[in-house]
Amino acid sequence: MSRDESRDPFWVRDAVARVDLGGMAVLRATGADRIVFLHRLTTGSVQTVAVGAACRSLLLDNKGHVVGDLRICIRQDEVRLIVAATVGQGIAAALSRYAVMDDFAVAVDPEIASLALCGPRSAEALRGVGVPVPGGLDAQGMHAEAASPFGSLWLVRSRELGADGLWVFGTAPACSALTAGLDAAGIPALAPEVAQALSIEAGEAQVGAEITGDTFPMEVGLAGLIDQNKGCYLGQETIVRVRDRGLVRRRLAGLRLRTEATPAAGDAIAFEADAGAGRVTRAGRVPGQAPVALALLATTVPVGAEVQVRHGADGFAAQVVFDRPPWS
Repeated sequence: MSRDESRDPFWVRDAVARVDLGGMAVLRATGADRIVFLHRLTTGSVQTVAVGAACRSLLLDNKGHVVGDLRICIRQDEVRLIVAATVGQGIAAALSRYAVMDDFAVAVDPEIASLALCGPRSAEALRGVGVPVPGGLDAQGMHAEAASPFGSLWLVRSRELGADGLWVFGTAPACSALTAGLDAAGIPALAPEVAQALSIEAGEAQVGAEITGDTFPMEVGLAGLIDQNKGCYLGQETIVRVRDRGLVRRRLAGLRLRTEATPAAGDAIAFEADAGAGRVTRAGRVPGQAPVALALLATTVPVGAEVQVRHGADGFAAQVVFDRPPWS
């Protein structure tokens, strides 16, 4: 196997690898009310973020369900929102729909492409191919422009697959040339199935898997993105009611399978007499290790419990190895 597609998690945990995160979209928000509008509508404290920094925030619907997981990056003359590519247009449409009396406009930038580097040597890898990574990108969400031999790039400090890294944005030709340069320098691309397994092990909620439009932030480990001290945001009444009445019945949990077989998304989970204690949302496997899975699991099932995953006519034994408590 060539180094350009590695199945060794070492590259992310201890070095650096290119990772396909499924595509990212960048939305450009402009208008005099862009910051106050996003602060009022989303769950994060956008007004407190300085130029060159960012906050991670959620866009909810009026029932409190997660519509989008946003990285809101503040620039001098605009705000850039980084979201999963699959929901970019939908989020732009939703934000525009609520901007009735506000001086606010938002649209997906069709000219921006992206690539991701994961691992503690991400900045070193970029510098090694001539990209002058600015200092000060040591905190999550910090971002800066960088002139490079490949063209102008926008760098954003990130954390994916349980490791620090950098997202790189630029024109499609610039990102393509940079990718070729990284390949020539021996920076491997992590095999997609290994990236998925590392994401599962890190308990990272993913759009389309855990974030499906019918889940609450506290069910998928994202309650920490809600600023409980700010004023109203879209969906706040439902979130506060669920919190105050203790109505959360499920949360995100990680499973380690006791078998070599790998379950599938949607497989039911049984615990003791409860045949519907949860369901698998994603499953994968790091080579040389037992399969892992993420699940929406009843809060009554404790960490350390043994459960049964129903896969068709088969039953797989598994242990709950971690969870994301609803209000952590």
